[in-house]
Amino acid sequence: MTRRPPRPPLYPSYEEYRPPSPMDGCAACQELAARRSAAQAAFDYSAVSDANVRLRAHLLDTHSRT
Repeated sequence: MTRRPPRPPLYPSYEEYRPPSPMDGCAACQELAARRSAAQAAFDYSAVSDANVRLRAHLLDTHSRT
């Protein structure tokens, strides 16, 4: 009998849903976090998602982290 490799989980982990955290001392990170906060206050969840995507990309490009 051949063993099958384990199946991946059906749902993504909590880490994949967690919003990215800005780096201290980085003006670009702070600006993106401020945009996200303003969008949350305005209940504009599309803009919140956009800010998260831009912040993750900035973190990867500039700070080499997610």
